[in-house]
Amino acid sequence: MTMRRFKRNSLKYVLSGIVLAAAAGQANAVENGAGMYILGSRTSMGGVVAPPGTYTQQSYYLYSGSNGGEIVNSGKLQFGIEGRAAIGLTSVLWVPPSEPVLGGSPYFSLTLPYGYKKSDIEGTLTAPGGTVLSGSKSEDSFLFGDPVFGAGLGWGKGPFFGSLNMLINVPIGDYSTSRSTNVAFNHWAYDFTGAVTWMDADSGWQANFATGVTFNEENDATNYKSGDELHVEASVGKAINPNLTLSLQGYYYKQISGDSGSGAFLGDFKGEATALGPAVAWNSDWNGTPVALEARWFHEFNVKNRLEGDAVLFNMTIPLGG
Repeated sequence: MTMRRFKRNSLKYVLSGIVLAAAAGQANAVENGAGMYILGSRTSMGGVVAPPGTYTQQSYYLYSGSNGGEIVNSGKLQFGIEGRAAIGLTSVLWVPPSEPVLGGSPYFSLTLPYGYKKSDIEGTLTAPGGTVLSGSKSEDSFLFGDPVFGAGLGWGKGPFFGSLNMLINVPIGDYSTSRSTNVAFNHWAYDFTGAVTWMDADSGWQANFATGVTFNEENDATNYKSGDELHVEASVGKAINPNLTLSLQGYYYKQISGDSGSGAFLGDFKGEATALGPAVAWNSDWNGTPVALEARWFHEFNVKNRLEGDAVLFNMTIPLGG
């Protein structure tokens, strides 16, 4: 290979990489298109804190979405991206048998995320002179994410319940700047959420509402600071019998500040999404141990600067003891 051809091919690869970066940036606000808060995680029973004891919860979050389009300025950028995720979250919740704090029951939690992510990105840039540059990239990984510590206070004994909740993302998970499929975020993040729950024991009806904000610090490895994120969740459900509850639930997500930092060189995109779907909860008893099972499905619409798709969240909660 001649030096001239080598330089031409090298330039092509570099430009193709830029096209892919631009394509991914146009499709996703927030670095890598995801935040630390699991949207829809507080649509049901969000205002209720469990009785004193230790509990374990095993959750699985499944997501599949896509985005694409074209941007015309002096040239034209056509892009498309598909993403899939299957994330496991193993949590331990401790509600100490302590005296009330500010009139409420305190709790503490630890969540360890891990799982599989896959992304397919393609982009084509047509320059004003007619030169066409294109690129595509497919990547998948099974990785461990950042641990998340939680704490909060809960009030109420029925029919109204309320809670204030805090989550802290600790950036010590498996992360690489060369991957677009990281489960870890490599930056500190803090989420503060308030939730209320109303349950009528006689009719079986219940309603839930939660709202909160995630504050993101800068990723030092990429100099990218994701914008702060507002999330609102709600549901209405009815207990069909003592074991089975059916609900309609949804969430609204919006970035309230743009992405920033030298790594956000494509602009301060702000994401937005709405989702609705059904949920089913089943409470049972296995060999004398109470077990709570729940499945939630969310279909997204009115999406901007994010992948648009469907999410499923499975939860299984078991008490470990007092």
